[in-house]
Amino acid sequence: MVKKTLLILPALFLAWVIYMVATGKMYVVKVGAQRATAAGEVRLTYVCWGDYTEEAMNRHWIAEFERQHPNIKVNMILTGGGVGTREKIQTMIAGGSAPDVMYTWPDVFPEFVQKGVYMPLDEYMARDGISRAQWFRNLADFYTKDGVVYGLPRSWHPFIIFYNKDLFQREGVPYPDESWTFDDLVRYGRKLTRDVNDDGLVDQYAIANIPWRVFAWAYGGRTFDEAGKCYLDDPGTAEGLQLYQDLIWKYHISPSPQQQALSQNAQDMFKTGRIAMFSLGIWCVPDFREIEGFAWDVAVMPAGKQRVTQLVTAGWSAYRDTPHPDEAWELIKYLSGREAQEYQMRIWRDPSGLRDVFQSLMLYQPEKPPASRRVVLDSIQFGRFEANFVGSAEVDQKVQQAFDEIATGRQKDVAAGCREMKRVAEETLAELRSGRAVRAQR
Repeated sequence: MVKKTLLILPALFLAWVIYMVATGKMYVVKVGAQRATAAGEVRLTYVCWGDYTEEAMNRHWIAEFERQHPNIKVNMILTGGGVGTREKIQTMIAGGSAPDVMYTWPDVFPEFVQKGVYMPLDEYMARDGISRAQWFRNLADFYTKDGVVYGLPRSWHPFIIFYNKDLFQREGVPYPDESWTFDDLVRYGRKLTRDVNDDGLVDQYAIANIPWRVFAWAYGGRTFDEAGKCYLDDPGTAEGLQLYQDLIWKYHISPSPQQQALSQNAQDMFKTGRIAMFSLGIWCVPDFREIEGFAWDVAVMPAGKQRVTQLVTAGWSAYRDTPHPDEAWELIKYLSGREAQEYQMRIWRDPSGLRDVFQSLMLYQPEKPPASRRVVLDSIQFGRFEANFVGSAEVDQKVQQAFDEIATGRQKDVAAGCREMKRVAEETLAELRSGRAVRAQR
């Protein structure tokens, strides 16, 4: 029996280590193997995310970068969005094969800085004459911690409203403009929502995909601050989320999560003319430009007690222990530089964080949609980033699960649902901080 136990213990220990590193509760920091050929060719691993348009953009960038740097080859690993990218990076680091260059974004940035994942970029920037002032200040600030630059911005997006002009004209509804409100959304939405084939089921909805945080902020609510303090039980948050729920279950002008799960997602519903209005960043513009069945344009977010929208951003960082720091920097410098940034603006997929590139290419190819491009700039002006802190990725995941009870209609008392969101957020953050404190003591 003792002999069998001794044989089993190493396997149990290995399983525990694999679980800890895979879940991000433990990091095994190990310098990756030298990825260079005998001929001196350097191979970089690059982790990013994206749909087919973002994949195509990254492949274009990589081809141009490799053409200009014939001694460097880039292996791109594409993942399924922020959560998948975070897990992939963690797994690669734990396995000793960390990416040389990776996407970074506000959810993971504070945590990865604290864990020492990122390589400081200040010396490289100073050497090559690159200043943070080239970017919009609030973007550059996102990737700087305690005066040290750990990343450079790729893009920023305000959530805006895409609308089907043909449906608005057919239903006799005025186009949304800079003065419209959530009251207008409800009023217009009732006209835009229809049972087209008279089978007793709604075939055409008015609106989908406005982030729930926008509703909270628009009615004076708060979510988190930079220290992780939670305000989800604010009266304004409950008021805003009540409207969110009402659009689905009272006014019936927005498809429920269940309906989207059983049919098309909201973006595809917009493309097929089943939703009159859809909210997202402009990364969907290349996809929407392939629409042939109707004309579309963009508008600002409707106002509640105030007009506000959510801003999101992403950037690039290098792994602290990359065996090729110079080449990793060259890739980041190219991706965040004028040539690559002008390309992403010309295809109108991502607003550049570089001031001059953004301003000079806002009206590139004006004959192509969207026509109302000023909407993007205006939305940035009244946009707001969600507060991010160490642990915000895990907290957000748990809060979203609690919010789903409101969105699906299972929790009809929205104020109680908001209190539950706060409880879950505080409990999750306390557990995370307690676990990190214990590991720090060890």
